[in-house]
Amino acid sequence: MYRRLLALTLATGLLAACGDESNKQNTATELACSDPTVVQNIRNNIQDIIKQEARAFARNDSRQFVDADKIIAAGSLLDITLEDAQTVREGNKTLCSAGLRIIIPTDIANSAATNSPLIYGSSSVGEIIKQKIMGSNLSYSGNSFTTTIRYTPSKTDGVSLEDNVVTSTAQTLSAALLPYGVKSIVMIDGQAVTKEEAIRLSTTQAFNEPPEADPEDILENNAASQSDGIPQDLIGLDSHTEIISPNSDLSSQNSSFSMSDLESARAQNRQAEAEINGVWNNMERSVQQGILDEQRSWIQSKSQNCLQAATPADNPAQAEYLQLQCDTRMTRERTQYLRGFTIH
Repeated sequence: MYRRLLALTLATGLLAACGDESNKQNTATELACSDPTVVQNIRNNIQDIIKQEARAFARNDSRQFVDADKIIAAGSLLDITLEDAQTVREGNKTLCSAGLRIIIPTDIANSAATNSPLIYGSSSVGEIIKQKIMGSNLSYSGNSFTTTIRYTPSKTDGVSLEDNVVTSTAQTLSAALLPYGVKSIVMIDGQAVTKEEAIRLSTTQAFNEPPEADPEDILENNAASQSDGIPQDLIGLDSHTEIISPNSDLSSQNSSFSMSDLESARAQNRQAEAEINGVWNNMERSVQQGILDEQRSWIQSKSQNCLQAATPADNPAQAEYLQLQCDTRMTRERTQYLRGFTIH
């Protein structure tokens, strides 16, 4: 009898020890819910989806009104935070729950609202967003999106998401940012016009909502996300719009300018954008916040300067070429400047 009592006592002690170990693991999980690497992982996830959506949009559309680089750059300027991260129990599973808040900078939101007629016609950006979030847990007010996410911290992957809330939120953000990507110079009926003139003309023309990005297209081209090159051919074409394609007849252009020059300029610009986005994303978050206003001013200045640089062009293709040359030069100069903030 004594031996049986001793065995029961030892078994009870072992179970208690296991319980203590389990509590320790739960505590560790709770502490990991607010780990800084979690929000950084969420931020990277959202930016990657915005990048993929922009590229998929570029592949599926033909009217060249939008610069996907601008959309991707805007995605890197979003203010993304987690609030009230805590451990929760769902059945026998322990996981994390937190409020996700994403704020679009005011200048980017205002620019998107101004450009909206070229992309969404008579529907405002706000109306498009409300349509997309209908029936979801995503809330939208002003320039701010809020929702609740559920996740499990992971030592290897940073975070394992429990559902598709982050993905659907990022896709809605892509729709909100799309009009911001409208180029400074666009082509209407084969003529290069300023964005402002195009907006004025849009009041007399019908613009269909751009097509949704095909999830299969995103998956098939996911390998391309390892390189930050962005295709330049975007947006749906109506029956009255003429575009310049790589096979266009260049006989009327200056003999010193060829389509190969334009393709080379596009490639160099994609590389320059990839470099500056890489440098920016590798900065400490606090450093980014400290120079955020300066970065926005630079983006606006670059847009204005390169629009002016394209004015001597004789045709739309040459205008794009001159604008790309200016953009690439200024971007590379800015990249060198930003590298100074990454030196520790």
